[in-house]
Amino acid sequence: MDETILIAGAGQNQISIIRKAKSLGFRTVAVDGFPDAPGLPFADEKVVADIRNPEVILAVAENVKATAVYPAAEHAVEACAHATSRLNLPGVLPEVAHRVRNKFAMREALAAREGFNPRYICVETLQEARHAAQMIGFPVIVKPVDGNASRGVRRVESPGDLNEAFGLASQVSNKGAVLIESYLEGEEYNVDGLVFNGRYIPGAVTGKIRSPLPYRYDEAIFTPGADPELEDRIFSTVASALQCIGFSLGTTHIEVIVTPKNVYIVEMAGRPGGGRIPSDLIPLAYGMDYLADSLRIAAGKQPTSKRLFRKGSVLLWLKAKPGIVREIRGVEQAAAVPGVHDIWLQASEGKTIPRVVDCATRDKIGYVIAAGNTVDEAFSAAHRAAEKIEIITTAEHVPI
Repeated sequence: MDETILIAGAGQNQISIIRKAKSLGFRTVAVDGFPDAPGLPFADEKVVADIRNPEVILAVAENVKATAVYPAAEHAVEACAHATSRLNLPGVLPEVAHRVRNKFAMREALAAREGFNPRYICVETLQEARHAAQMIGFPVIVKPVDGNASRGVRRVESPGDLNEAFGLASQVSNKGAVLIESYLEGEEYNVDGLVFNGRYIPGAVTGKIRSPLPYRYDEAIFTPGADPELEDRIFSTVASALQCIGFSLGTTHIEVIVTPKNVYIVEMAGRPGGGRIPSDLIPLAYGMDYLADSLRIAAGKQPTSKRLFRKGSVLLWLKAKPGIVREIRGVEQAAAVPGVHDIWLQASEGKTIPRVVDCATRDKIGYVIAAGNTVDEAFSAAHRAAEKIEIITTAEHVPI
């Protein structure tokens, strides 16, 4: 294959994408703003540059003669759409990329059809936030319009808690804008899928074990996350929502909440999901080479992979007390547990584990991936492995 793919983002989650692209015969050019990004050494060529800057991505794509541009990281989605549009390469239009990056723009586009959205109001000041929360009614969800990884997202029960939540969300937002949304009581799911020439291709509905409130992040994810009937209903809703915002080609990661009456769209992303859903959980549970098809689509090629079976896979995040890591025990014993697919540790001796309040702080520790004939089997293996891993910390001043 005489093709060059520019992969925007070279963090830990993007290593599998770079490897998969190379295995398919692409010449890989990885771009990241951090010189020590762990994925850069895996690419044929590495470029240190700002993946959020549309003109930078365009210039790099032109310089390396890219035949495909792949938004592997959230912050690169709009810049990649700008480059593919200018170079007439496969991708979505810049305005569509903006809708999946900006939560308010997404809500406004989805409002064209009834049933996708909770009640929502976009605000820029604390006074506006107070008025919006009163209009919607407590409890509310407060979130930055352009954040990711659950940073700055809080459930607020009363007016007295709104000041802190608004301040945090507005600091996280690059634009300083904040969404106030009605709190939906229901089950939350990740939904990963592909779109090729307007046709939606299901990947996985992933269930979640959520953190205690007021913070909202995943403590574990698993697939299949729903029974086949509910799974079909979720996939159908997501396909319709993507049509509504004009997403016609690419890889998507969407979060939904299912209530007794409806399937609501929580957030959208125009890139692969995190938590190794595309690279590990989907292949383990379904035998589908999801990442390969994701990369083929980015190059404008017909996807070829299909689901071969229906088993179970789990990613369970490890827990540890905040502090400086002094010792880690039991990793080899955990890896030997039947059903364990992989153990990944971000924590290491001398590193600081912060108080976990979102996905970013949670990822400072690590996780276990396990598989089985069913989700229950996979969870059993993951928990047995996690119990064997002991991360010993010394309590000192721990920043959030």
